[in-house]
Amino acid sequence: MPKNHTTRMNPLYLLLDRLTKKLEQQSDLEVVNKILFIYLYHITCTATCILFGILALTSGNTALSIVLLAAAAVLIMNLVFYHFTKHQQTCKHILTLLAAVVMLYLLYAGGTSGTGFMWSLFFPVFAIPLFGLSRGNVVSFVFFLVVIAFLSLHQQFGGSQEYTAAFSLRLVGAYAIIHLMIYFHEYLKLHNNQVLTRSVIESRNEIRQKEDFLSKLSHQIRTPLNNLTVVSNLVNKSRLDPDLRDLFDTIMASTINLINVVNNIVKVSEVKIEKEISSQVSFDLSASIESIFKLFRDQYKDRIEIVLDFSKNIKTNYIGDPIRVKQIFLNIIENVIKSNPDQKITIEAEVDIEEDREQETAMTFTVKCPLLRLESDDYGNYYARPSPELIREGTYQPDDYFIDFIIARKIIEYYGGELEISTSDNFTSMTFGLTLKKDTHFTGYKKTEPDREVTRLLQVKHKVALKDSNILLVEDNAINQKILILSLKNLVKNIDVAHNGKDALDKFGSVKYDLILMDIQMPVINGIVATKKIRELESSSNTQTPIIAITANALSGDKETCLAAGMNDYISKPFQVDLLVQKMKNLLEAGENDT
Repeated sequence: MPKNHTTRMNPLYLLLDRLTKKLEQQSDLEVVNKILFIYLYHITCTATCILFGILALTSGNTALSIVLLAAAAVLIMNLVFYHFTKHQQTCKHILTLLAAVVMLYLLYAGGTSGTGFMWSLFFPVFAIPLFGLSRGNVVSFVFFLVVIAFLSLHQQFGGSQEYTAAFSLRLVGAYAIIHLMIYFHEYLKLHNNQVLTRSVIESRNEIRQKEDFLSKLSHQIRTPLNNLTVVSNLVNKSRLDPDLRDLFDTIMASTINLINVVNNIVKVSEVKIEKEISSQVSFDLSASIESIFKLFRDQYKDRIEIVLDFSKNIKTNYIGDPIRVKQIFLNIIENVIKSNPDQKITIEAEVDIEEDREQETAMTFTVKCPLLRLESDDYGNYYARPSPELIREGTYQPDDYFIDFIIARKIIEYYGGELEISTSDNFTSMTFGLTLKKDTHFTGYKKTEPDREVTRLLQVKHKVALKDSNILLVEDNAINQKILILSLKNLVKNIDVAHNGKDALDKFGSVKYDLILMDIQMPVINGIVATKKIRELESSSNTQTPIIAITANALSGDKETCLAAGMNDYISKPFQVDLLVQKMKNLLEAGENDT
């Protein structure tokens, strides 16, 4: 929900918003609400005791003033105790017991003007929400019995306040009504939350089922489409008579139209960032970002230059998910390249500290690139503006200019940041902030896993000609195996086939391969897991085998997942064999002078 200017200027809102966002990084929403309730009750009760304590002192009621100010002091100490220990139950019991004692004293003494009894009516207002429906009901009812007992025996206590039987009955009745109203309110709130929770779970399950169906449907359609596309390249149309050639061209035109339909279908998918499945490991932020930049330098070595300006003040490792950080930069740079398809590009990335705290660091990330002529629609989607010539001719397709920042935006927003895009006369800047927890156990600049990854990426490689290369094809579909072998067998020296990820790992351990073509959806071990295990096996060596993902997965985020897992490139089905061959050459023939 958008926040208006008045809401932003509200100090209470700013305080709660800042505190809630900080707490949500550590706990779920239910725990956050309980913590906020405890803080709110303590602050409210403390302020009330101090205010009425001062009023009692000015009215000459010294005893009441001492009781209220002492209660305020105990509340402050209890809140400090809770802040440092997080002993929630102990804190709630002390708060409730103190409130009961003060309210009974006011009932006994009558307050400054004989209206002290009114405070006892507030007990169920905070006791039931504080302890929950069941326990709060018991706590409030116990206090209710204590009040009845006091009113029945108050004359024996010798209090300064007199209560008639009629007045006591009305007071007990008022307390019972308030208790029931609060109880029913909390019951309805709990019931509504349960209904809402069930609805949210059901909606998520439905969305997940639809996305799974969409992913499987895309995979099932893309595989035969790819076979049609590849096989068409193997057919020598010169041997066909005109009628057959015309029929063949019609089939290919229909195939291309079907490909466009599938591409439009998968665009409706949306990136889901699941925090619970994100890994929380120690990683070197600079090394993780540099490893992604190296992928682009290798792939677009003739026309892209990426410079990383990493603040010298950032000297520690961080706890988090390096794959999420990689996905952000992958998504941003991919779209920068897409919007500048022909010209040479210089990209500058800056990482600086916004606020350095004891346990975490708030950082600002900025990516500057040549001017992107972007336009946005009502749904927050961005489009690169085509050239005036293409607009006049009407020969461009809007989808060709679709700039998909969804992945980066979703990840950044999930972790409390915002992707801001600004333009000037010469360049476009994409800025976002992330807060990362410090790795307090990191004591020096020893080689971490990401460090070793960058060391492998930056090492000197030797050129391998495509015709001399030894290729491992990891593919579980026999038809796909046959088609790829037919397409590549005259271009490479040798092709071995692995039927799943486990088979690929077995072959990788016994034979040296120059390049691996990796399918993603496979039995036993899938392509993502197999790639990660291959990179682990290579961590102690001085080599890295290039891996290209060849997959029918084409939903939003699939490419970033493959590259972040350690693959060097990605191609989705259906594809042209020439494009695959070019990607293979780029990786195999990147030699000493190209790295």
